[in-house]
Amino acid sequence: AVLLFARHLPEQDTEMSRESGYFLEAKVGPGSPMAGRSVKENGLRSLKSLYLAEIIRGNQVICPVQPEHELHEGDMLLFCGDVESVGVLQELKGLDLYGQHRLNGQHLVEVIVSHSSRLVGQTIKDAEFRTHFDAVVLAVRRGETQLTGGLGQIELHAGDTLLLAPGPKFAGNKSLSREFVVVSGLEASTRLDATRSAAVVAGFLGVLTLSVFDLVPLFKGLLVMLVVLLFSRILTLDEIRRRFPLDIWLVVGGALAIADQLEKSGLAKLIADWLMGEFNGASPFIAFVGIYLFTLVLTELMSNNAAAALAFPMGFQLALSMDVSTMPFILAVLFGASSSFILPYGYQTNLMVYAAGNYKMPDYLKLALPVSLAYSIGVIVMVPLLFPF
Repeated sequence: AVLLFARHLPEQDTEMSRESGYFLEAKVGPGSPMAGRSVKENGLRSLKSLYLAEIIRGNQVICPVQPEHELHEGDMLLFCGDVESVGVLQELKGLDLYGQHRLNGQHLVEVIVSHSSRLVGQTIKDAEFRTHFDAVVLAVRRGETQLTGGLGQIELHAGDTLLLAPGPKFAGNKSLSREFVVVSGLEASTRLDATRSAAVVAGFLGVLTLSVFDLVPLFKGLLVMLVVLLFSRILTLDEIRRRFPLDIWLVVGGALAIADQLEKSGLAKLIADWLMGEFNGASPFIAFVGIYLFTLVLTELMSNNAAAALAFPMGFQLALSMDVSTMPFILAVLFGASSSFILPYGYQTNLMVYAAGNYKMPDYLKLALPVSLAYSIGVIVMVPLLFPF
């Protein structure tokens, strides 16, 4: 079902038009694993929101770039892409993004060059942009004009949009209002350097280990780790705010609160008693299907553990009252509680890909309804065959 209906998901264009998006530069470094391999073998033809437009090799310009073109050490690769492309290029081993050594988890900023700016007519390199503004130019966009050559050699025009990774002194620069028409933050950031990333990962693994051995509760351990990261300046409050998935925590917290209130108010027990009364006297197969569907609905509205906890006593008691095997009803609850496909907030992994894939609710319905139907048919048919009543 996934293979058949995956084509209905939003298409992420892998080969963008050269006339759209930002113009970015990266270089194949010395000893890079990409050297000696083709563009296709390096996976540069299937990058998310990124298109390889040119390869500059000394005085030679390779354009258009073919999949079979082999990369060499020192090659300058020119890409077209959106804001997310910065993070994509940072992840590629052996490829150095323009200004890479100045990137360390900054929140990206977008500016538009003013008509009165002294930058007009100068290249990024000649203007000594980093020195004057304490910011790295990661990409340039000029409407639908095709940009060529190295990023540092592009002559800036009024109206050019620059994507910047700012330093600590950037915001306090008094010339920003004169040089740029618009200065705005973006919902994107660069990657932390290897040292800071390793410190965060090591801290998380340490807390997780302590939690596994019941030495420190996970939640308290994570809070202590967060305080340590802040005081040691490995992370800043701004970086945590930008990276903390507040919307996901609100949805998960809301779902858990609803589940808790359903239990405390007695509404869950009332529904369970009503369903048991409805299925009492029905055939075991009908009761089995009813328990499965009931659990399926519950798991879309609350956590799978809560859904199983509510549905299991009802299914077990139904089997005993009908004097049939309890195994099919137990499996109906287990499979039903694991069938959260339809709603993005039904399960944590659904939420994890919700923003990353730029999905919307209709996208889940297009794929999830057929998957859920196929899954349910398999459970309803196979469980009674393998575990008779």
